Amino acid sequence: MKIVKAGTRAAEAAIRRLERRRRQTGASAERVARKIIAEVRRDGDRAVSALLERLDKVSIAPDAIRVAPRSVEIDASLAEAIEMAIDRVERFHRQQAPAGYTWTDDSGTSVTHRVRPLRRVGIYVPGGRAVYLSTLIMCAVPARIAGVTQLVVATTPAAAATPELQFAAARLGVSAIYRCGGAGGVAALALGTETLERVDKIVGPGNQYVSAAKQLLVSEVGIDMLAGPTELVLIADGSADPLLVAADLLAQAEHGENSSVVCVAATRELASAIDREVTGQLTSAVAGSSAPACIAGNGLIVIGDREAAIELANRIAPEHLSLHSADGESYAGQLENCGAIFENATTPVAGGDYIIGPNHVLPTGGTARFCSPLGVYDFVKRSNLARVTGSGMALLAPAGEAIARFEGLPFHAESLRQRAPGAGRNP
Repeated sequence: MKIVKAGTRAAEAAIRRLERRRRQTGASAERVARKIIAEVRRDGDRAVSALLERLDKVSIAPDAIRVAPRSVEIDASLAEAIEMAIDRVERFHRQQAPAGYTWTDDSGTSVTHRVRPLRRVGIYVPGGRAVYLSTLIMCAVPARIAGVTQLVVATTPAAAATPELQFAAARLGVSAIYRCGGAGGVAALALGTETLERVDKIVGPGNQYVSAAKQLLVSEVGIDMLAGPTELVLIADGSADPLLVAADLLAQAEHGENSSVVCVAATRELASAIDREVTGQLTSAVAGSSAPACIAGNGLIVIGDREAAIELANRIAPEHLSLHSADGESYAGQLENCGAIFENATTPVAGGDYIIGPNHVLPTGGTARFCSPLGVYDFVKRSNLARVTGSGMALLAPAGEAIARFEGLPFHAESLRQRAPGAGRNP
């Protein structure tokens, strides 16, 4: 990992490189996604089937792309782990359920803010390098709490065939699995085909083609967020154990070579110890892991004090922020821009990915400055219902009419004037 000192030109250059990389739009991914969306829009089932043949090298008849989850048996210990994860995610998210309210006043006005669940939601479950059961859990559980009745999963044919995904989908009440991943799966969810019903919203992260497709279809379907490569900022003070710091950095690095892992270490000695530990743990890395490439290209250790660490973390606005500090709670109070904070060394980010309880679908690319983790609130829609008595509107109409006339909207003004006292047809 590259080691730099906070406040130096080298540190600023390294951070700017990270920021530029996060802003890259992936023009080639957008071109591919745009072409795939056009094919699905034009040819429906036939296009999805052709995409599976071309990209996944599997032949699936159009009427067989959609399947119902099967009730299957899987390894008992994994089934128990899935049940524990579902229970903990459910207990954490249940308190997020939004409620409507009604406001009244003496003029005879009654306005209700109504909250209703979305009808049909599509969950994109990545199925390339691995089958992400955790993503299915993190998306389906808050949707169910919100009251969504129809959940559809889109994933690769290979992932859909695994008993583990079938088990989790059936357990979570998924009504259908679309055996099509990538931009084609997103297009099928958003547009619908002859046999694949479209959804109202798509949630769940994916690769660059998935993100590009979601962005291109945002005017036709709701989306949760545009997920980029995973990010971690880890702050380590003098109490930090280099072994645990390295383990957490490498855990996030293995999501992909484009992942960003930044460690802010209190001293140069600690930074060097962490770097040595990362190198040592990499010697036993699993073959095929992305961690080595990520650490070599996107791994950064910044030497800085508490103030520098807080300033840097708020500037980067990372997806994950991990605190290996004896004073983590105090740090957390000053950290404004982050998707999730893990307050001490005994609370690893990997635990949040699976089993602690909060959602792991988090804002990336600096969007934690204004975006939030996926939650129950993402699966509802809100509307306002207004009712005013005749006498009440007579009191309100003159003020509304005055504003309408200022804005140059005479028919708005006239609609309001007709409700004013003594109103009649204009001469």
